[in-house]
Amino acid sequence: MKKSINFAIIVAMVVATTMMTGLVTGRLVNVGGKDMWRTGINYTEWASHESFYVGDWLGFKFDKNQFDVIEVNETGYKDCNPNFMITNITRGAGRDIYELKEAKSYYFICTRGYCWGGMKVAINVTSSPPPTLSPHKNNSYTNCGPMHLLILVISVLIAFLINDYGY
Repeated sequence: MKKSINFAIIVAMVVATTMMTGLVTGRLVNVGGKDMWRTGINYTEWASHESFYVGDWLGFKFDKNQFDVIEVNETGYKDCNPNFMITNITRGAGRDIYELKEAKSYYFICTRGYCWGGMKVAINVTSSPPPTLSPHKNNSYTNCGPMHLLILVISVLIAFLINDYGY
């Protein structure tokens, strides 16, 4: 009985650790930065200075009475044609978000005639960001943050329990 309870605790800790590490991977990127989703912005230029990864979220902030945003295929993007719609991002509030779920190119346009004026953006999404390295005084590099420390502590605890109870 005691071994089954400890095994359940170990499984719960592994699941919790897996869930916590998955929650910290995505980030919110506001399309257009501080300029938001509106006319007069060169979104191709803006996107060229950004990096997008699977798990990131795009934030579209716009005047809901004037603009909208839909995901289209490449043809719909090039031709400003909403008939090639994949997903309607607009939910009515003008503060809509969209998760980038896979590594591929995404295309977004405004369908209210503003696409021809440049209200469209192409986003290239890659699998994962490069590892972040931070320099230390001894010129060594590390990728260890609070989440990594938590995972290490839980791993040591699991190893202790496994060794102590013979799992």
